[in-house]
Amino acid sequence: MKSLRYAINKSWVKRKMTIERMSTPPFKIFNRRSIIRSYGLTYPLIVKPSRQHAGIGISQDSVVNNLAELKKQVGYIFSQYPGEVIVEEFIDGREIHATILGNDANIRTLPYCEIGFGKKSKNKWKVYTYEAKWDRKSWEYWNARVKSPPDISPRLHERMQEIAIKAYTVFNCRDMARLDFRINSKNIPYIVDVNINPSLNYYDEEDATIVSVYTLKWTYDQFIETLASMASQRVLGS
Repeated sequence: MKSLRYAINKSWVKRKMTIERMSTPPFKIFNRRSIIRSYGLTYPLIVKPSRQHAGIGISQDSVVNNLAELKKQVGYIFSQYPGEVIVEEFIDGREIHATILGNDANIRTLPYCEIGFGKKSKNKWKVYTYEAKWDRKSWEYWNARVKSPPDISPRLHERMQEIAIKAYTVFNCRDMARLDFRINSKNIPYIVDVNINPSLNYYDEEDATIVSVYTLKWTYDQFIETLASMASQRVLGS
């Protein structure tokens, strides 16, 4: 499956989006021999491991304000994780996730899901960190709540849908995927992650895809049956 190579390497995703002229924050990719500097990127920047998923390697320290912080965080990521390091301009705005279903000409987006950051983010970065996703003992987990549908304009909704469906096609997605967007102060959406195989955790009330499913008034069983039907039709035909 062509899309699986993008699921295991976020650097390939960023490079592909650049080639396809897709909306993603300006970035630089570092390897272990790279000279660490900003290369014209505008601070704040966010530092990400290229081969991790589910928020692994993302924390409050991931966002940096100057060269000293950038060097420190890039060095830390290299010390903890394999592969390249992605440094991109941090979009200090809203985070909205879009789940896409379908194949070929029959592709649709589910209701979008926003990650809302509460009052404890006042003096912190509004980042969906590993702790915010998984650590129930962390203040970040209880400060990041999922809402669907978000309060956005029809124009932004349509623009995100256009970008999401294009990305779904470009990355050869099948049956289902999820795109994570950041929205800046000018209401411009940027793709910050492409999830070829997103979580479908029935037991997690904050799972973005499942919250979007429930917004449609589907049951979990109906959703899984729909996915299975799409996969069967894709493989075996009607």
